[in-house]
Amino acid sequence: MAKPKEGTWPEFWTPVAEVRGPRERLAVSRAPGTAGPVVALVHGLEGSWDSWRPLVEALTGCRAYALDLPWRAGNPYRWRQHGTPADWLRQALDLVPEPVDVLLGHSFGANAVLEHLATSEGTRVPSAAVLLAPFYRPESLTVDWPLHDAALAGFRRVIADGVGVGLGERARTMDPEVLSAMVDTTLERIGPVGFLSLFLQFVGTTELALADVTVPTLVLAGRNDESLAGNRATALAAAMPTATVRQHAHYSHFCHAEQTGDVAAEIATFLMNTPMNTLISSS
Repeated sequence: MAKPKEGTWPEFWTPVAEVRGPRERLAVSRAPGTAGPVVALVHGLEGSWDSWRPLVEALTGCRAYALDLPWRAGNPYRWRQHGTPADWLRQALDLVPEPVDVLLGHSFGANAVLEHLATSEGTRVPSAAVLLAPFYRPESLTVDWPLHDAALAGFRRVIADGVGVGLGERARTMDPEVLSAMVDTTLERIGPVGFLSLFLQFVGTTELALADVTVPTLVLAGRNDESLAGNRATALAAAMPTATVRQHAHYSHFCHAEQTGDVAAEIATFLMNTPMNTLISSS
């Protein structure tokens, strides 16, 4: 991996908190920047806190904290037996040294944010939320074996895309068989518990009381991203009146890393039009 330029990621990111419990480790790192709204970043399944580098560098005028959560890359998936994603997210938010204005999550992390908003009971509620490529199941989508099999196939595609994004330019020149073997190795390590962690979170979205959420929320996804494919996006918008759902043909599931400039611009515009605009303007 190429060494980052001096003065950029990760040299000036500061570890601010870490808790090593008997079951899991949680940690928080702070990005450069001392003004603007406080943004807590929630990575996806098999992701990492430092996956936010491109977006944070493009999204200026905020104080960003990246959360290192139990569903990080390489985890053994024991965490699922000891709390929901929202439970773990709340524990991580307790480590952030100042009140969080914006919760920003990707994929599984976006669903953790969604669950948190729907079940928080007035605690640790941000002023705004941004969900990148969340998963949502409309009530009309029956939970059966065909749905399970389709979700498993989709999971494999997302993991393959994630491996490619992680490799960056190397993926373009790599032998396809070698790349395929890397994907197979990753899937084998994740195993069925990892997939079921995502599948159960996806299935349960229908039961969340999203109509009761009062937090302005921006949802961004690719038009061809199966996480919100078909009527899933319209169903989410109907179930959650405070959500603005936008899909774009060129956005991938990893849009924060691959369409970074466009995503950052949309987020900045959204935040500028929330009650936090005075904080952004003064930064």
